[in-house]
Amino acid sequence: MNEHYQENLLTKCQDRLPKLTGTTGNNLANVIMDYSKLYGNCAARHNQLVDEINKRKELTYEQRK
Repeated sequence: MNEHYQENLLTKCQDRLPKLTGTTGNNLANVIMDYSKLYGNCAARHNQLVDEINKRKELTYEQRK
């Protein structure tokens, strides 16, 4: 299958996560908020890519009927 996808959908998720910089609750809250942003962006791209692949599979299946 030689299909083209939107370039942003082909971006891998960040593999280096922010590190805890201190021992306070505020330090922990900041890291958790950073994780939340990273996950949200990555999950959105991943889910859109899965939707796009499934849509193309359906179209291919419909064309073969």
